[in-house]
Amino acid sequence: MTKRDLLSAADLTREDLENILELAERTKGKRSSQILAGKTLGLLFFDRSLRTRVSFEVAAVQLGGHCINIFADREMYDLEPDDQAVMDGLAEESVKDAARTLSRYVDALGIRQLRRTGSWEEDRREVLLHAYAKHATVPVVNLESTMEHPCQAIADVMTMRERLLRLQGRRITLAWTNNPLPKNIGPCHSLLQMAALSGMEVTLAHPLGYELDADVVQSATTHAERAGGNVRVVNSLEDGLRGAEVVYTRSWGSTKYWDDPERETMVKRSLQSWLIDETAMQTTQNALFMHPLPVRRGVGVTDAVLDGDRSVIYEQAENRVHAQKALLTHLLG
Repeated sequence: MTKRDLLSAADLTREDLENILELAERTKGKRSSQILAGKTLGLLFFDRSLRTRVSFEVAAVQLGGHCINIFADREMYDLEPDDQAVMDGLAEESVKDAARTLSRYVDALGIRQLRRTGSWEEDRREVLLHAYAKHATVPVVNLESTMEHPCQAIADVMTMRERLLRLQGRRITLAWTNNPLPKNIGPCHSLLQMAALSGMEVTLAHPLGYELDADVVQSATTHAERAGGNVRVVNSLEDGLRGAEVVYTRSWGSTKYWDDPERETMVKRSLQSWLIDETAMQTTQNALFMHPLPVRRGVGVTDAVLDGDRSVIYEQAENRVHAQKALLTHLLG
C-alpha cells in the first residue's frame, strides 16, 4: 500500500477533505476509537510550537497511540537534505539516513520547519520537508512549513462549518494585519486552498507588496471556480471587510522584501491602519472572527474583537485535536 503524506493542502482532494471533516465532526465529544493502539507518532520540531505540538500529542494519545516529541534544533545532528552531496561541511547526517532510521521506529512523522534564508525561491522549495517525505517509508505530515500549514487549515474549515453549516458561496476575507516581525505565510496558503476547495467566495485583502505566492493563488482560483466559488484580491482593508461573513486575519512576511527585512520594517511604518477593531468589524455581515494564534493583542487586532462574542479563536484551537484525530485515522487507519 502506497504511503500517504500530507505536505500541502493540495495533497487533499475535495472528497478527502470532506471525509476528514465529517469524521472529525461525527466523533467530536465522543469516546475515541483505539485505532492507533500500539502505534507511535514522531514529531520533529525545528521551530517553536504550542498548539500544534500539544494538540497532536493529545490526538495520538486519545486514539490509543504514543507520541514522541523531538526538538530537532537542539537534539538532532545538523542534516544534509541533498542525498547526492559530499558531506564535508557542517552537516553530520543525511536526511536520507535519518528518515529511513526513524521509519523503523515510528508509524508516522510530523515535521515543522519555518525556514528563512533570505531567498524566497529557495525557501519556498521546502527542501528538508520534501527530502523526509521522499526517504521515509511512513506517512509524513507537515506541522507547518514556509509554504503551508494544512493541519491548521483543516481545523479552521471545521470551525467554519460548525458555525455556518455550509461553506459553498459563503464570503470569507483573509486579511493581512500589521506585526513588528514578519510572520510565516504558510497558514494563509493552506486556508486559501481549503476555502477555495470548499467553494467559498474568498477575498484576499493585503497591502501592495504582501501578495501571496502566485502559484498558490492561481491554483486556489481554479479550485474555487470548479467548486462554485471565487477568489478576488483587494489592496484596501475597508474594501476587503465589507460584507464578509468570516474575517480571518494573519500577519505574514512580504516575499518582495524576503531578502531585506530592514526595508520591510520601514514599509510597515505606513501600514498601521491595517488593524481589526470593532469599527472595522461593523462593516462586515456580522462576521465570525478567526485567527490561528499566536496573536499580538492590540497590534493587529484589538482585545475587544479577540474577546468578542463573534470570535471563535479558541474553537479553532480546540478543533485542532478533533481534526488531527480524523487526519491520523485517514492516514494510518
